[in-house]
Amino acid sequence: MRMRYIILMCKPFRDYLTLTREYTREIITFGGFVLMCFVYSDFRQLAHDQSTTAAQTVEILRAMDNRLGIIELHTNITPR
Repeated sequence: MRMRYIILMCKPFRDYLTLTREYTREIITFGGFVLMCFVYSDFRQLAHDQSTTAAQTVEILRAMDNRLGIIELHTNITPR
C-alpha cells in the first residue's frame, strides 16, 4: 500500500518535469520576453528622468547667462 502511495505522489512531479523538458524553449522565450518588457520599462523611465534633468540644467544655465550679461553690462566689461 505504501509503495503505491509513493508512486501516485511522484507521478504529478514527473509529469511536470516532462512538461518542463518538452517546453524548455517556450519557457525561456516567455521569460526573455518578460525580462525585455521590464528592461524597456526601466530604460524608458531612465530616459525620461535624464531629459527632465537636462531641461532643468538648460534653464539654470540660461538664467546664469542672463545674470552674467547684466553684470557685464553694469561693470562695462566687454564679453569675449
